Amino acid sequence: MQERDLLKTAKLTFCALFWGCTGLAWAQPFDHQGLSHVLKGHVVDGKVDYAALRRDSLPQLKAYVKSLAQARPDTFAHGEQVAFWLNAYNALVIEQICQGDAPSSEAARGNFFRQSTFLVAGQERSLDDIEHRALRPLAHDPRIHFVLVCGANSCPPLHASAFSGTADLEADLEQAARSYTNDPKNVTIDWEHHKILLNSIFDWYRDDFGDLLAFLARYREANEGQRLLQGKWTLDYRDYDWTTNQTP
Repeated sequence: MQERDLLKTAKLTFCALFWGCTGLAWAQPFDHQGLSHVLKGHVVDGKVDYAALRRDSLPQLKAYVKSLAQARPDTFAHGEQVAFWLNAYNALVIEQICQGDAPSSEAARGNFFRQSTFLVAGQERSLDDIEHRALRPLAHDPRIHFVLVCGANSCPPLHASAFSGTADLEADLEQAARSYTNDPKNVTIDWEHHKILLNSIFDWYRDDFGDLLAFLARYREANEGQRLLQGKWTLDYRDYDWTTNQTP
């Protein structure tokens, strides 16, 4: 009996040490401070001062983008992985625009999102690869669509610092969703005629949102949320403004 107890104790000790080491490995966050420094100096009300960024901080942005190449996001905790891909996407969009590319026309969008590739996490990836093959399957969270910024005026406002995978990420996503869905430019509700005019993001990613009315109701005042869940609503979508999200 005593021998069995000793063996059991040894096994438990091994497991504790193993998972403790694993926990330490998963706890190493990627350093996004370089991106935060660039964003804080050049994002105003969700728009980007690209001219000033090119002039003052392009080397820092390029250094951050270069650091993405050998990152191992699969070794990060889940929240850190989501933060990594969000930051990578937004940083690469900004860098492309600083270099003279922009998704302002249909032809340009094909190159911008699908043909241009970047070395991220050991692989050449396009922006579409990052969004649709890395981030969306990982996050399973429609709120990421309110913080992924494709460089156009109809995109969500750009967060003025990099995301982190701590509890701050959850708070940032929730705040972004609430702000976005209550902005009449993105969600205009005609209560009298039961019509809702939406940003095209809600159409393109409708499967991610599931029950869209229930999703929108979650971020309205209680009485408005209840009204959204009653009766039949007609949904329509705005044309997307692809002009660059440049500060005035």
